[in-house]
Amino acid sequence: MYKLHHRNYLVVKDGDQLDIGGKTLLFKETPYLHTEETMITYCIEDKILFPCDIFSTHVAVEHFFADEAGYDITGDFIGYYRAIIHPDRRYVRTLLEAIRDLEIETIAPSHGFILRRDIAKYIGLYAELSADTKDDKKVTIVYGTLRNNTKKMAHILRDCFQENNISVDLWDVDKNDETQILTSIGAADAVFIGSSTKYADMAGKLEIFLQKMQNMELEGKLAAAFGSYGWSGEAIEVVQDYLNKTNMTVLSTSNVIKSTGMTHVEFPVRVRFSPKEEDKIKKIKNAAEFVSDLLLSI
Repeated sequence: MYKLHHRNYLVVKDGDQLDIGGKTLLFKETPYLHTEETMITYCIEDKILFPCDIFSTHVAVEHFFADEAGYDITGDFIGYYRAIIHPDRRYVRTLLEAIRDLEIETIAPSHGFILRRDIAKYIGLYAELSADTKDDKKVTIVYGTLRNNTKKMAHILRDCFQENNISVDLWDVDKNDETQILTSIGAADAVFIGSSTKYADMAGKLEIFLQKMQNMELEGKLAAAFGSYGWSGEAIEVVQDYLNKTNMTVLSTSNVIKSTGMTHVEFPVRVRFSPKEEDKIKKIKNAAEFVSDLLLSI
């Protein structure tokens, strides 16, 4: 930042406190609300929460305080939540836990109205809006694997979806009945297709299977490609190309960034060799969590 080089800094972490002369600031990390580095600040003596962009509104009005607005701001409050916060609502639950034991009399966000009345109401709205709305969603995961690395990826995806109370059908394309797999896809809300790469192509009979999917009515479903590779991983991109020929909504890194600003979620999900390192596992889980959030918000 401008002229901030060669300065002394005090780096604060989650749970740290800082006495600034009669006022004590408590810091809590609340990542991805709505940027990765977000941290909230609580003034202990004045019982004021400074939540950055959380609990904000998008308004340009004369009055600073919500109780002086002259109208019910609930619509503005919810509108901001749905536009900015809702895509990362699973992190809202972490936020609510972080502030649960704080005595809050005022919420002063970085923009929009300052809240000094009905604090419990606005916190309660975040709790209500961030709750999972449906638990009857289904994901179908189909994969072709060479050395079981893509299979391991499929199992990580499955486990993550199940942790979010989403039912999963898991199919090895070379070991299961084609009709059963296609029927499962037809009944799913989201479809993950994975392949290892062999000589720049897909594994097993996955290509024949993907060709048959072109004739299916799949509108309204989410789709994503994934897979492991050793050199360049062409098969994963081929799967993505086939999915793009269907009428499903196919997830891509580009669309995720443009629609949400999130940079920690990647589609297709590509892992080199075995998905055993923590960063590789995290990449797979991020994709599953992103899709879970989309499904549970519908």
